[in-house]
Amino acid sequence: MPPLAFALLCALALTLAGPAVAAPPPDVIFRNATFATLDSAGTMARAVAVTNGVFTAVGAEADIEALAGPDTKLVDLGGKFVSPGLIDAHTHPMETYYLANDWVDCRYPGTPSVAEALRRIAAWAARTPKGQWIDVACVSASENKFAEKRLPTKAELDKAAPDNPLVLANGAHQVVINSAAIQALGIAKGMTRMPHGATIILDPSGEPTGVVLDSQADIPTAPSPATLERAYTEGIQELWNANGFTSLLAITPAAALPVLQQVAASGAKPHIRYTVSVWTAANGADMPETLDAFRMPAKADPARYRFAAIKDWVDGENDARSGSLCEPYRGHSPDDPPGGHGTLVTPQAGADRFAAIAAQNGVIPMFHCSGDAATDIGLSAYEALVKSGTPLPPRMRIEHFGMFQMKKAQIDRAVALRKHGLRVSVQPVWLTELVKADFENMDPKLAASGFRFRDLVDAGLEPAASTDMTGIYLGNISPIRAMAACATRQSDAGLFEPGQALTAEEALRMWTVWAAAALGESAVKGSIEPGKYADMTVYSDNLLTMPKDRLKDAVVTRTIVGGETVYQAP
Repeated sequence: MPPLAFALLCALALTLAGPAVAAPPPDVIFRNATFATLDSAGTMARAVAVTNGVFTAVGAEADIEALAGPDTKLVDLGGKFVSPGLIDAHTHPMETYYLANDWVDCRYPGTPSVAEALRRIAAWAARTPKGQWIDVACVSASENKFAEKRLPTKAELDKAAPDNPLVLANGAHQVVINSAAIQALGIAKGMTRMPHGATIILDPSGEPTGVVLDSQADIPTAPSPATLERAYTEGIQELWNANGFTSLLAITPAAALPVLQQVAASGAKPHIRYTVSVWTAANGADMPETLDAFRMPAKADPARYRFAAIKDWVDGENDARSGSLCEPYRGHSPDDPPGGHGTLVTPQAGADRFAAIAAQNGVIPMFHCSGDAATDIGLSAYEALVKSGTPLPPRMRIEHFGMFQMKKAQIDRAVALRKHGLRVSVQPVWLTELVKADFENMDPKLAASGFRFRDLVDAGLEPAASTDMTGIYLGNISPIRAMAACATRQSDAGLFEPGQALTAEEALRMWTVWAAAALGESAVKGSIEPGKYADMTVYSDNLLTMPKDRLKDAVVTRTIVGGETVYQAP
C-alpha cells in the first residue's frame, strides 16, 4: 500500500470508535521534544507516531506512547526543538556538487585578490593536460570584493593558463573566458549573442573582452555520468541532510536529467526528496512543447522523485550588473552589457510561450527575475495566461521576487495573481552577501527597496525560502544563517532596513509550510500532521524562543526523512 494511502487509513481509524477499527501500532515514536507542528492552529506537541514513513498521530507524550506496540521503536530526542523537515525551494544541487569538488577555488574571502586568483589558476594549469578545460569558481560580485576592485582580464587569464581553455565564473551569471576558450567556442569579432541566450561583451573595436553573461547553456560544464550518479545517490543528500533539509527543488539541466531518471528507476531510495525543475537553455527557446521526456520513470518512487516544473531566465543577476532594470545602473563598468540597464535574456513573447508550455503540460513555470524590468515581464506572462482562459498550471512562480529592488505595484500585481496560483521564492541568505554590492551598483533608494520580506509576508504572499546553491557560495547551504538574517536584518553592509525583520516563526515557515506550497506539495509536506511524510529537523536550541541575536549559533543535530534518521551530528 502506498505510504500516503496507509497514513490516511490510519488517521481515519484513529477517529472511529470501537476496537474493530483500531489502528495498528506505529513503527516508531519520537518523544521528549518540543515539536513545532506549524499546522494552521499553531499546535505544539511533545511526541509523534510514525507508520510506514508518515505521521499517524501527533500530541501529548502520554497519549502517543499509549499507541506503542511490542515492536514499536521509541526514540528519545532529549528535550530538543523539532520543526517540520526543511525544504530548499530553489537550488542547483548537481552544480553544487560538481563545483565544490572539480573547480579551481577562487572564492572570496579565501581568495582576497585578483593576484591570488591568478596564482591559484596558474598552479592548477601547471598540472592540467594541455587542451583540457579549466573551470574557476568566484563568488558573485567579486569585482566589488577583490582588493583590486575588478575581475581578472582575458589577457591575465591567457598568461595564467596559456594552453587550456578556461572559464572563470563570477557567480552564476557572468564568466570571463580566455583566448583559448573564445577560439574553442567559435566566438568571432562582432558577435554579441550565442545560440542559447548568452550575451558577449565586446570592446570598442568589436573584439570579445572575454566577459560573457548568462552562458549556462552556451558554455556548459561537462560532469561525467559517474560524477552525476555519485551526486544523486550520495553527495547531494549528505550535504543537504547535514543542514537539516529533507526535500529540495532540484533545478536540473536537461542534459543531466537522464542520469537522475536512471537512479530513480533503479529503486534507489535517497535520503532526500527530489522535486525536479528542468531547464534547457537560458532563454527557454528550445523548451519542447511536450514534456513527457522529463517525467520520472514508472518504477520511480513518487515520494522521492517527482518532475514538477520547468525554468527560464528572463534576465541575468544584479550583482553582475546584468539583471534587467527599469533604471540604469550607477556608473559604468567595461564589463557592462550595452545600454546600462542589464541584460534581457527572454523577451515578453518568449516568456508568454514558456508559461503556456508549462500550463499545457500541467507543470509549474518558474521565471528567474532578478531586476524589476524582468519581474514585470514574468508577471505580465502570468496575467496573459490567466486572461487567456486556458487551464492554468498547478502553480506559477517568480524566482528572486523583489530581492534586489521592488515596486509597490509589483507586490499588488503578485497579490492579484496569488488566487490563480502564484508563489514567489526568495533567498534570504543574500542579505549577508549582496546588500553592499547593491548600493555600489544602484541608486540608493532603489537598493533600499530590496529584501523587503516583511512587506511580502504582510501582503500575504508567503515567500518560499531557498539557498539557490550553485556551488559558488558554499556557506549558503545554511538555512539557520538565512533565518537569522531575516530576524536580525544584519547584512554585509550592517543593519539593513530593520523594519523589514521577520519573527523566527515566520522565517521558519519560509523553509517549511510556505516552501511546500511553492512546490505544490502542501498535502504531504511542510507541517507535522497525520497523513504527511514524517520528515523532521531537530535543533540544538528552540528557534522560536531563543534571543534573535543568537539564532545564528543554533545548529542542526538530527535530520529525519520518512521516520528514519538520515543525519545525526557527531
